[in-house]
Amino acid sequence: MVHALLFFSALRPLEWAKPLILLLILSSASSANAIDVQVGQAVRPEGAVILVVDGLGASYVYPEHNAYALDGTLLKKALLFNLTGSGARVVDLRVPVPETTKSHSVLVTGDSDVDPQLLGPTIFDAARKEGYLCLAVLERGDAMPMLQEMDAVLYLEDNSISGSEPITGFRAGTPAGLCSLFQEWRDKFASYTEAQGVAGYAGYNCWGLDAAADIVEHLLGNHFLMLVNVGAVDSAGHNLGLEGYLEAVAALDVPLGRLAEACRKNNVLLIITADHGMSFQSTEDKGGHSAEKYAKRLEALRVPLVVLGPGIDELNLGGRWSEVDIAPTVLNALNISCDHPFEGQPLPIKCSYDLSVVGAPEGVALLRDGRLLANASGDWQYNFKGLERGLYSIQAGGESRDVLMNGDLVLDLTDRAAPLGSMKKIIAVIIIMTINLAGAAVIIRIWRR
Repeated sequence: MVHALLFFSALRPLEWAKPLILLLILSSASSANAIDVQVGQAVRPEGAVILVVDGLGASYVYPEHNAYALDGTLLKKALLFNLTGSGARVVDLRVPVPETTKSHSVLVTGDSDVDPQLLGPTIFDAARKEGYLCLAVLERGDAMPMLQEMDAVLYLEDNSISGSEPITGFRAGTPAGLCSLFQEWRDKFASYTEAQGVAGYAGYNCWGLDAAADIVEHLLGNHFLMLVNVGAVDSAGHNLGLEGYLEAVAALDVPLGRLAEACRKNNVLLIITADHGMSFQSTEDKGGHSAEKYAKRLEALRVPLVVLGPGIDELNLGGRWSEVDIAPTVLNALNISCDHPFEGQPLPIKCSYDLSVVGAPEGVALLRDGRLLANASGDWQYNFKGLERGLYSIQAGGESRDVLMNGDLVLDLTDRAAPLGSMKKIIAVIIIMTINLAGAAVIIRIWRR
């Protein structure tokens, strides 16, 4: 508006044009505003835990899929009730590259071509802008740029199941109580991993899951985003073969249940996935995933994705999806906006969505089954929030349009708002002609002198 006043002072000889200019400015400003209308219940989780189970292939735990060895043998499966029993479950999700460090980077950036040493924008950057704490419990496989994303981190530098010692790291300003809690769990690691054989692998995973559950319990009142990576399923596949791999998978169920319950009690989202799966040459051989003979196998590429928590629907989502869809899905579920464009898209797994109607200056009404849910007027854009999945009707400008909500949607009615748009164009043309005529008059006056 200050610029408009300066503009007016420069056009004092054109007093009659000022109302037209003011109308153009006000009509342009109105198109940049929006009215928010909360139709359904507003849902905002306190935070989210992203659990990455290193090496967990969906083919070994999903009822829809089977796993086969390279020699064609049908392989046995494991039961994970706390993975497949509730929440939104994506039936077919695949990673671009079945390798740990690369896959973790894809997960947090939504970019299939990301360089793990040069992450670029991540979901943690977007969360931190909204005041979230960024935390991690990582048992393996992450480059330094990933660690630097965190306010507090527990990290294991090597892949040893026993004999390792977690390292803690903190940003300046991290709450003292959180630092103490991370240090307590660093000191508990040895007691979880002292057993030998499969029990040691199970304890390794259990430590990470129990640490995450306890951290969630202590973060009451703090919005946070926490990445948790447990690595013993992958190690069991590489070192113990198929039987040890399946036993390590099954051993996840009880500690996973504890983490899920901690998230439920504290209004926290839990996103469970994997960085890659595992493939076996035969029932007698050890497994792999990134070597050429394994890397294109569905057993290595297809991973689970289950999302539990506030605002998430109970469903099995069909179709084929990619790991690049996880980053926008996490931010969408947390209602965190991000200016950075993602390669993927938010998965349609929420209980409710937002509808933005643009270009209805005379007002808009929202109906479902003939019943008026909300109406609004006096602006150019209207955001109807919290709409359950289903069919709605939008009435604007004397016309009605059906809208199917199965994700956030923008309905552009600009073409139907032509009279206002045409008026703005007419006013702009008049102003330009007026300025040109004034300029010509000045030139003629100078020439006559």
